[in-house]
Amino acid sequence: MRKLWLTLGLTWLLAFATAQPVVVMQSADAVTLDPTMNRETPTFNVLVNLFDALLFKEPDGSFSPGLATAWEAVDDTTWTFELREGVTFHNGEPFTAEAVVYTLERILDPETESPIARGFSFITGVEAEGDYRVTVTTDGPQPLAETYFSDLLTVPTEHFEEVGAEAFAQSPVGTGPYAFVSWQPDVALELRANPDYWRGPANVTELTFRPVPEALTRFSSLSAGEADLITGVPPSLTEAVEAAPNAALATVESARVIYIGINTLQAGPLQDARVRQALNYAVDVNAIAEGIFGGLATPTTTLLTSADFGYTDAVSPYTYDPERARELLAEAGYADGFDLTLGTPNGRYTNDVQVAQAVAAQLGEVGVRVTPEVREYGAYVGDLFAKNAPDLFLIGWGNAPLDADFILYPLLRTDGLLSYYSNPELDALLDTGHTTLDESVRAAAYVDALTIIQAEAPMIFLYKQVDAYGVSSRLSWTPRADEFLWLY
Repeated sequence: MRKLWLTLGLTWLLAFATAQPVVVMQSADAVTLDPTMNRETPTFNVLVNLFDALLFKEPDGSFSPGLATAWEAVDDTTWTFELREGVTFHNGEPFTAEAVVYTLERILDPETESPIARGFSFITGVEAEGDYRVTVTTDGPQPLAETYFSDLLTVPTEHFEEVGAEAFAQSPVGTGPYAFVSWQPDVALELRANPDYWRGPANVTELTFRPVPEALTRFSSLSAGEADLITGVPPSLTEAVEAAPNAALATVESARVIYIGINTLQAGPLQDARVRQALNYAVDVNAIAEGIFGGLATPTTTLLTSADFGYTDAVSPYTYDPERARELLAEAGYADGFDLTLGTPNGRYTNDVQVAQAVAAQLGEVGVRVTPEVREYGAYVGDLFAKNAPDLFLIGWGNAPLDADFILYPLLRTDGLLSYYSNPELDALLDTGHTTLDESVRAAAYVDALTIIQAEAPMIFLYKQVDAYGVSSRLSWTPRADEFLWLY
């Protein structure tokens, strides 16, 4: 494979210089500031401004140089990276190949229990060849290798070893455009521009992230000039944002899929595919898309839309058919219904509680009695990753590469990161898609995989939402489909 020598193509998103802090309000706080221990978007949006990855993922999904200036897939199992010279961490420690090796080895070390280790499990070895060259060996071809390398945020070896993981997670040191200042959990996380950043200092000198779960409160802060960028503007507030004299609405079709996970691993009715099919027939996804989102949501076929590689129109989405749902429940021996708990975060996703309540009500119409359980996002998602899910759970999963592998493998393969389902036949198909470079072979595997997923119904399939942001007139900023808040 030819060597990829790419020139740096930066998108300047913040087109002004100011001494006044830029305030970003997300729906949730960061969970940790250790990039080797994070797997969810609000945290990553902080980390991506503190750290750099080997590759930079552009908004269009292509890759440009980051801490690596050039990279090459030498063969199916070997990648080489030429690293950027003259880069320093915020504490002055030089960035070298040793830091890349240390970061990857920490992620892959079973004792670390990193939640992102599974994503890098295709890597079998990493070796520094001098100070500015790294060789990564893999267990075979990996179609999305560059995506994972663009998520590899690098930590400083000496400093991390000196202070330890716990302290580093509270006061991090990276190479990114902003350096850490302070963090008061659930209140504010403050950063300042890195004057020695290798791309040049950021135009914004001070940056503050504030977690605000309530969408109306975020909007009020934007209107009052107390926030410059707010996430998760619900349809009920889009007109108000557009009408605000000091702000504008920015939208983009999201790569994130929202679904209701089904805990099929626990004994009970949810282990019966007929019951799971019934749950899908009982939920009117089109009504949710129109009634709760004003049409700003796209129902999915399984977990995909036509924008995703692996999608096929050979599989049709579930229709709303409550009578068929009742028939299936009776066939499975549950004509009188049963009781379930449905977990949901509050404010992490646009109208998440409303969606959970609507699903609960619709399931109730076919005799499945559902109790919604609203929880704080950090604790909620921690339990999900720890395999401690309730019967049903509303959750979202970003699919930035728009590739079936990035969503089906972690959510449905046996022992996947957020999988509560096991099927050896499906595993084999997902493994083919996960390890084959031939797109025709991958596409064929996903047709078969989606056929199984549709029939087995291991979750209640919902929608992709349109992401809406409120942006202060002080900013010139364009949203990305992958939800990353890159604020350089």
